[in-house]
Amino acid sequence: MSGGDAGQTNEGEGTGNGHVAYAEFYPPIAAWALETDDSFTLARTGCLEPLVQYESDGSLGEKLATTWEQVEPTAWEFQLREGVQFQDGTPMDAEAVAGALTHLLERKTPARSFNSDVVAGVEAVDETAIRIRTKQPDVLLPYRMATPNTGILAPKAYEGKQLDVKGTCTGPFEIVEEIPQQSLSLERNEDYWGGTPALATAEVRYIVDGAVRATQLQTGEVDIAPVLPVVSMAELEGNDDVEVSTVEMPRTTAMMLNNSRPPFDDPLVRQAIQKAIDTEAISGSIYEGVMTPATGPFSPELPWAPEGAAPVSRDLDEARRLLDEAGVDPSTLSIELLAYNSRPEFGDLATVIQDQLGELGVEVKVKSGEYASFEPDVLAGDYDAFLLSRGYLIDLGDPAGYLAADYTCKGSYNLAHYCDAETDASINQALQEEDQDARFQTYAELAERLQSEAVNVFLVHESAVVGTTARVENFEQHPLNFYALTSELTVS
Repeated sequence: MSGGDAGQTNEGEGTGNGHVAYAEFYPPIAAWALETDDSFTLARTGCLEPLVQYESDGSLGEKLATTWEQVEPTAWEFQLREGVQFQDGTPMDAEAVAGALTHLLERKTPARSFNSDVVAGVEAVDETAIRIRTKQPDVLLPYRMATPNTGILAPKAYEGKQLDVKGTCTGPFEIVEEIPQQSLSLERNEDYWGGTPALATAEVRYIVDGAVRATQLQTGEVDIAPVLPVVSMAELEGNDDVEVSTVEMPRTTAMMLNNSRPPFDDPLVRQAIQKAIDTEAISGSIYEGVMTPATGPFSPELPWAPEGAAPVSRDLDEARRLLDEAGVDPSTLSIELLAYNSRPEFGDLATVIQDQLGELGVEVKVKSGEYASFEPDVLAGDYDAFLLSRGYLIDLGDPAGYLAADYTCKGSYNLAHYCDAETDASINQALQEEDQDARFQTYAELAERLQSEAVNVFLVHESAVVGTTARVENFEQHPLNFYALTSELTVS
């Protein structure tokens, strides 16, 4: 199933014997450890499933759990779906689920949305129910249980030194062969609790380069290709065998600034850099108008965005004034900007930023490479600036997860190394606030603060460009990119 004919018509398609090839843009880098982003890749393959499903409209639906209830201020109970078995034939009971979640809690580097800072413990209530205790009241726990990080694997998966994902999932597809860093071969799970999957087989190909994904979609070597370069749209739209669409995503591209060391420990310098960047020009040139200029971390039409939020207008005179107020000569500033290459547009984006800041007199040195090679230094605070595409609902399905991970002093993904006691208190309050309107107001105030202090330079709000071959049916681009290969997916 890893051959070059994956995109060709298979005998028996339309009768339940179809095959698709999916171009996955993010290969596993941590041996499938569920506390990492590998869990998202595993969920997109149709293998890994969590207790709760995040629906396309932002609501929560049933998955491996059918009901959930906050039975105490610091305790939630989840009723498990009955009759589910892991792909190795063992039952998915409360003991297995509690064991899987406890294993996640005990990881050395915890998941951003489900960790021992938030969760006190997990226990089986009886054979079909579990109780999750939290350190403090947490009205958003069901959202935590919808993330791929909290996907459930069979007890056998945890027996070795690294996770074994073959035969230990509950999803519609089972991994039968893995070629590391190249591909996965999948077969339908005939005993899937959701009914027999429409496809017989599937292949996941790891294709980091967006241009290569677009080319293989054109040639029919892959059937589904997400996160395509905007520059590929015109050519793809001219191909009758390909269907291309754009979907607004809860995701923003930003130039992350290291707030923990000079020059970006000074908010005046950060604000000067922000005023020197032309997000309108970036939107029009790099993204051909598909992405819109950022108004802050959140798209302006969302209910938790600040009212009247607008992009920062470029003003070099104001940028120079701010640097003068900070006592900084722009000619003395030399910044290294990191740009990872799995986002094909980041190379051009870095060059535009280099030119725009050059007009201010600031030197920018661009360094390109794999995301995995940059992350340790960025997490450690050993960098100046870093281009990042970041989803603000991906960790929790609610902005509080993103805000807690990225902008609290001890946040697990605080790449900006920003620390403010008032911000920490506001985010902590939001996590306990049952009134949704009040919670959204807090998010809006926090977004306004992040933008006004130029904690990072928010560049564009993103839309996903996704392409499929014309024969693909029942594929829907999930707004959080949690799911791709589903039981309903088929080919004509």
